[in-house]
Amino acid sequence: MITFPKIKKSRINIIPLIDIIFLMLVFFMLATNFNKNFQINFKVSSQKEIIDRSIEKTLMVLKIRSDKIYFKEKEINLKDLEDKYLKNWNSLNFERIIILNDKKSSVQSLISLLDEIKKYKLDNVNFSNEP
Repeated sequence: MITFPKIKKSRINIIPLIDIIFLMLVFFMLATNFNKNFQINFKVSSQKEIIDRSIEKTLMVLKIRSDKIYFKEKEINLKDLEDKYLKNWNSLNFERIIILNDKKSSVQSLISLLDEIKKYKLDNVNFSNEP
């Protein structure tokens, strides 16, 4: 009678695979370069402080109401603001920008405005909430 040798069942040992995955995770975490994003330093003031200071300094007051930007009580879009004012900031008599934001406006409208300001490296920006 012919006897066949016993065939061993093959098994996959997963423990070395877990060790390799863990080592790769640690390697990529240590090799990743974390950079800080460009930061804008700002101070949030009360509206009374802003009004008191506006007597002695020239301010550009931008109001955000219901996701629309207003300058001198007229609605202005971001493109016009950039073309007329931000590109020519050094030749204008404004010393700083005041942003008055109402509670109905979204954060995205404020961020869009800050992105435009950041393009021109203007850092003298104050914030306040409109009542």
